[in-house]
Amino acid sequence: MSSNDCPQLVYVDPIGCRRSVTLAGQSSVTLGRRPEADVCLPWDPEISRVHAELLHRSGEWIVIDDGLSQNGTLVNGLPVEGRRRLRDGDYVTVGHTTLTFFDPRDAHTDVTLSEGSLQPIQTYSQQQQRVLRALCQPLLGDGEGVTPAPDEEIADALGLAPEVVARELEALARSFSFGDLPLAERRVRTAISALRSGLVSDADP
Repeated sequence: MSSNDCPQLVYVDPIGCRRSVTLAGQSSVTLGRRPEADVCLPWDPEISRVHAELLHRSGEWIVIDDGLSQNGTLVNGLPVEGRRRLRDGDYVTVGHTTLTFFDPRDAHTDVTLSEGSLQPIQTYSQQQQRVLRALCQPLLGDGEGVTPAPDEEIADALGLAPEVVARELEALARSFSFGDLPLAERRVRTAISALRSGLVSDADP
């Protein structure tokens, strides 16, 4: 099995180099500032010496933050309370550093690397496309954001009423089958799915 077929953590270091950590063959991976950490991130003062741990259980990877860290761990912008299963394409944020979890073997994930595999079978209106791109704006380019733009910001940017934005985002979330998720997670997964599927990209006008 090549490294491209194995679960990985991918992140960008302070000088802009893309780094990847292959998780194959490991049962536990620690994240922190200590040199002994499996993934050492010493440049970020908001990361604890031992911040979080990834565990491999029954073929799945789980991120654990049982109070080890001072500032907590986020997955797709949402706090991890104890432990949480990771899915292909999830963003894991520790301190000010974001790592992306890739698992090409995950055939049942909501977010995949396969171009077009997340494309809903429907046509979006021009307004919905503008709302979707505005939602994703903090996650595009060189931005460090992992939280989609709030409704009020989207409304101001597009000259729409906030209730119109909320209605369009609800329809977009349903198109990805995220309608039953809590609001915050629904918005994050809609944005990530739009990016991973190619519906929104840096090349968009």
